[in-house]
Amino acid sequence: MKIKLDGVAETLLITLNVRAKDYESTKSILQDKKSFEIVSQLDYDFKKFDTAWASYYGVLARAYIMDKEVKKFIAKYQDCVIISIGCGLDTRFERVDNGKIIWYNLDLPEVIEVRKNFFKENDRVKNISKSVFESDWTKEVVTNGKELLIISEGVFMYFDESEVKKILENLVNSFNKFELHLDLLYKGTVKMSSKHDALKKMNNAVFKWGVKDGSEVVKLEPKLKQIGLINFTEKMAKILPLSKKIFIPLFWIMNNRLGMYRYDK
Repeated sequence: MKIKLDGVAETLLITLNVRAKDYESTKSILQDKKSFEIVSQLDYDFKKFDTAWASYYGVLARAYIMDKEVKKFIAKYQDCVIISIGCGLDTRFERVDNGKIIWYNLDLPEVIEVRKNFFKENDRVKNISKSVFESDWTKEVVTNGKELLIISEGVFMYFDESEVKKILENLVNSFNKFELHLDLLYKGTVKMSSKHDALKKMNNAVFKWGVKDGSEVVKLEPKLKQIGLINFTEKMAKILPLSKKIFIPLFWIMNNRLGMYRYDK
C-alpha cells in the first residue's frame, strides 16, 4: 500500500518504523506486533531511517515510559476515558487496554483515513477526524463523569507557543477535570531540526517549541498544575548498546521529557 503524507503528518512513520524494528529484535522492548504488521504492508522507504540510532532508542524509551504512566492511570481508574492527540498510526491502545477503557483517537482527516486501513472502530475505540486546533473536536468526547486522561506523543514540538497555548485553553474550557501527559522537546534542540537524525530525512517538518522543565506549560495555561516530569533518558540509558552509553550524559540534557499535569475546574 502506497502512503503519501506531508509535513508533520509524515513524522508518524518515524515512530511506527521504530516500533516495527523493535518487534524484530531479540531484546524487544514493546513487543508491538501490530506496528510490524502495518509496516510490512506499506510501500515507503523506511530504510532512510536505518542510521537514526539515537531516535530509535529515544522513541523506544519514550513509548515505554508513556505506556507505563498510562497503565498506572488505568490501574487507578479502570473505566477511564483516554484521548490520544495526534494519534497517527499509534498502537498504544493495543498495548495498554484492560478491556474497560474508552479511547479516542484524534488526528487530521487524511491521517485518520490511513489509520482506518489498519484499525477498526468499536464501542470502546473511536476516531475524531479533525485538527486539534478546531475547538469543537472536544464535543465528540463523552466522559459521563469518568476520569479523563489526555496524552500526546511526538506532536507538540511541531507547534509554536501560541498554538500550544490555544490547545491548552481549549482543553481547560472543554472538560471539568483531566490528567494531561505531554511529550515535550528540550528547548535547546528546537533549532536543530536540520541536524536531527530522523527529522532531517523529512520534508516540511521542523521543531518549533520546547521546554526546560515543563513549567512552561503552566505559564501558558495557569489553570493546570504540574504533577510530574520524567526524562526519557531514564529508560534510554538502560537499553542503549554499550558502545553508545558514552552519550548518556548528553541525552540527559537534550532528550525529550514527559510533562504531567492535572486540571480540576
